[in-house]
Amino acid sequence: MSPQLPFEPPDRELSPDELEKIARAVGEDPSLWEDELRKTTAERTYVDVFTNEHLGVWAISWMADEHDTGYHDHARSSGGVYVVRGTIRHEHLRLGHRPVGTAVPAGKTFRFDPTFIHRMRPEPGAGPTRTVHAYSPPLTDTGQYAECDDGLLHRHPSPADEQLKPHGRQGTPTTAGDRP
Repeated sequence: MSPQLPFEPPDRELSPDELEKIARAVGEDPSLWEDELRKTTAERTYVDVFTNEHLGVWAISWMADEHDTGYHDHARSSGGVYVVRGTIRHEHLRLGHRPVGTAVPAGKTFRFDPTFIHRMRPEPGAGPTRTVHAYSPPLTDTGQYAECDDGLLHRHPSPADEQLKPHGRQGTPTTAGDRP
């Protein structure tokens, strides 16, 4: 028997605010995902907690400081993220300036709309980190960004089930002491 979900399966696309609340509710109930989430330092791992035509919810394990999504977008999906354990460094790409980064500790959330380009990685030294992500519509593809040999920023389309990782130069990562 599958566990009871802490939300009603939606019959429409959800706002970033609604997604943030769902991510928190799922994150606060680890019986929905923890037993199936592989914990390995070899790569970031995830488990699909729930998916229908309007919503996708994933739990993600970040076991090493080197786990890094690189800069990416979520195509047409909005999202909400809840940090269950550890700390995630959430970075925003800026043109002509260094990125802006924020350390998001356990118990905190953030959200984004489909126009957002960001990067996520564990805060260095924070230890194993777990996050829950809710996407609407469900994530089917992403765009991964990198500076290529021509010095320009390029978007590389990829399916959502492909492991997000840096593809080429990502610029200087932010640190805890950075100020925008």
